[in-house]
Amino acid sequence: MAGSKRTVVRISGALAAMALVATAPATAATLRVGGAASIPRSAPAIGRPPPGLRLHVTFTLAPRDPLALAIYARAVSTPGSSLYRRFITPAEFGRRFGAAAQRIALVRGWLRARGLTPGPLSAGRLSIPVSATAGALQRGLRLPLRRLALAHGRIAMVAGAAPTVPAAIATAVQSVIGLDTVSARRPQFVRPHGRARARAAAAPHVATGGPQPCPAARQAANASGADTADQIASAYGFSGTYESGDRGAGTTVAMYELEPVSPNDLAAYASCYGLQTALSYEHVDGGAGTGAGLESSLDIENFISLAPAASVIVYQGPNSNSGSPGSGPYDTFSAIVNQDRAQVVSVSWGECESALGISDAQAENTLFEQAAAQGQTIVAAAGDSGSEDCNGGGSLPQTQLAVDDPSSQPLVLGVGGTTLSSLGPRPSESVWNDGGTVAGELLQPGAGGGGISNLWPMPAAQHNAGAGLNVLAAGATGAQCGTPGGFCRQVPDVAADANPATGYIIYFNGDGSTPGQPAGWQAIGGTSGGAPVWAALIALADSSPACGLEPLGDALPALYRAAGADYSGAFNDVQTGNNDFTGTNGGRFRASAGYDEASGLGSPNTAALVSALCAQSLRLVALANQSSAARSHVTLRVRASDVPAAGIAFSARGLPPGLTIDPSTGVITGRPLRTGTYRVTIAAHDASTSAATMAFAWQIGDATRVLGTSLITSVTHPPVLTFTVSAGRGAPPLRELVIGLPAGLRAGSTRGITLSAVGAPPSFSVRRSGDGFDLRFKRGYRTLRITLTAPAIAAHSGRQSHVSGHATGTVSLQVIDTAGDITRLRERPRHLVG
Repeated sequence: MAGSKRTVVRISGALAAMALVATAPATAATLRVGGAASIPRSAPAIGRPPPGLRLHVTFTLAPRDPLALAIYARAVSTPGSSLYRRFITPAEFGRRFGAAAQRIALVRGWLRARGLTPGPLSAGRLSIPVSATAGALQRGLRLPLRRLALAHGRIAMVAGAAPTVPAAIATAVQSVIGLDTVSARRPQFVRPHGRARARAAAAPHVATGGPQPCPAARQAANASGADTADQIASAYGFSGTYESGDRGAGTTVAMYELEPVSPNDLAAYASCYGLQTALSYEHVDGGAGTGAGLESSLDIENFISLAPAASVIVYQGPNSNSGSPGSGPYDTFSAIVNQDRAQVVSVSWGECESALGISDAQAENTLFEQAAAQGQTIVAAAGDSGSEDCNGGGSLPQTQLAVDDPSSQPLVLGVGGTTLSSLGPRPSESVWNDGGTVAGELLQPGAGGGGISNLWPMPAAQHNAGAGLNVLAAGATGAQCGTPGGFCRQVPDVAADANPATGYIIYFNGDGSTPGQPAGWQAIGGTSGGAPVWAALIALADSSPACGLEPLGDALPALYRAAGADYSGAFNDVQTGNNDFTGTNGGRFRASAGYDEASGLGSPNTAALVSALCAQSLRLVALANQSSAARSHVTLRVRASDVPAAGIAFSARGLPPGLTIDPSTGVITGRPLRTGTYRVTIAAHDASTSAATMAFAWQIGDATRVLGTSLITSVTHPPVLTFTVSAGRGAPPLRELVIGLPAGLRAGSTRGITLSAVGAPPSFSVRRSGDGFDLRFKRGYRTLRITLTAPAIAAHSGRQSHVSGHATGTVSLQVIDTAGDITRLRERPRHLVG
């Protein structure tokens, strides 16, 4: 096609492998999708699952145009992009980017034919849940299912081969999730050990303007060395947002949980802090299975104490990768994204990248692209095993460098861990690392996660970060993620307190029903403590007037842009320590000035960072295509939203001749001189160099005409004024007429006005307007014949006026078109016939 351009995008070697839907074909007409799970050498097989065991798996579908989706997901959250903040709904996402209807029908038809029961398609058209017995799945997908005996007495299930599907649908199916329960999603909390930290004095009560703790919480903080919520808020600069009146109102946050929640514990915590946060619950795949609820208590309590006016939805799904077969972890994410009720998602559950697997990671990434397109921010803990995330602790540590999913996903804000040794403000921090080995065994409890992804190339937000941040200097070359000559995704992006010795005071197990666990007020740590801190910060940004009460979406572009603009003002740089948990990787990774893989950009100075995140908040309110008549008077206001006192300047290209825009008000005025269709582009910029554009079509039709005007007068009869008004070709229809009477006539009652048009008589309303009438119609008309007679009009002073056959009067009209109060026309004098 002449003038067309092709965009060529490099795909990393690891991700390119995801696009290969097949291994060796089972037959000429079938292919295997995804890959088989890796089986631990130390896990003996103990037979197959019972054929009648009910399983729940999810077929994830490839998006219609992966490249277009990837571009949109990033552009919509990138300041300066023409798509910035043009978020869409799940239904719109499904229509634009989800799997095509024909492919969906093929997959569902094949599932039924194989005896598998498909559930409802997700709103974004990216997944289909399937319920079936183990026997039906083995037959339908042509794979063996095996049971394995894992360490600590756990039994797992794994598929001995990748699923087999017909070649006709192989490219439509991205993965089948829920066939592997060897790996597990881990909660990222850590209990304290050893002594409480020494304080120079008793922990002070900190007046932050936010929620304040009760005496019992303060006593627990003093005894343990951990901090109450007001102390965390003070250390990380939340006070300024509270003082401005911003506590998160209007923003909804989803808590991603794979264990039960204790409402009684949450109520006790809320009562202590005087909180009235709106909490609701969503149960996915039947709800969470087993678990103590410690992780959920830490997540929810931390969040509600820092963003108390936000609403919280707790999504609870089964952690099916850790025991019972199923796709609970993916389905819980899917429910959050496809319901699209929350602007921020806080995640404190993770899994080693290599344990998750490439095909499942790609399916998760596509779902996160949908979240970004909808304006949802995902915040995830980076793990508690330092730079060796696959390590599960115990006497046989896994010492290879690895990072945690989902924090390593390129559309997720990853949160690492620090040791908060002094509250400040500004706080004193180092990288959290309580690891190391003695006689080959790991010390406990852990270290802040971070490192270099083996799966994902570096996102543009990191790659384009300011040179002073040293992101590219951290050594993240692209070889290990299959991007030779490029760079890989680095984790974490940011950090917060995670050391349990300096961690968070929460309320858990208040009734003592969980054996072997502390009861009531207690200290806890881990990067799952830091994730809700950052989720609260994003919630405050989303609800702030500075952001126009709109979500950030993918936070990475705005975050790294803010760091480049004022790093020392918005962040606390962590420059000491490393996260080599096992002590076997030469101290990788070390903290340094600017960005590093141990603490990311550092911890937040919240009030300053919220303002910086919203610096690119200029947005133009979209205009529909316009239609006006030539020579009509036009007034059209371009509206924009921005931070207060931003000083917006407007400009326009392609306006119809005769129209101009006021650069300070954005009001377009004038009289169009020539007919035609014009492509108009409006641009705006502010003092902070933020910019926004929009475009629309403006059709200028022929001028409105007044035809066949006559005025009949006599000394014995009242005057009769008749005329025809016709909308010009290509102009908007007539919706409102303001009639000014000729000289010698005056307006009387609103009775005595008749109209005719093609078809049924027009339906209209009329009122006096000055020395004339204002007529408004329920629909638009192209041509109207109008007659005015007594008592609507009369001669001035009660006398009948005499108008000669060639006398000149004035019929003054005002035409308002369907675009709404923007086109006005005043007719020139017309000859009246006496």
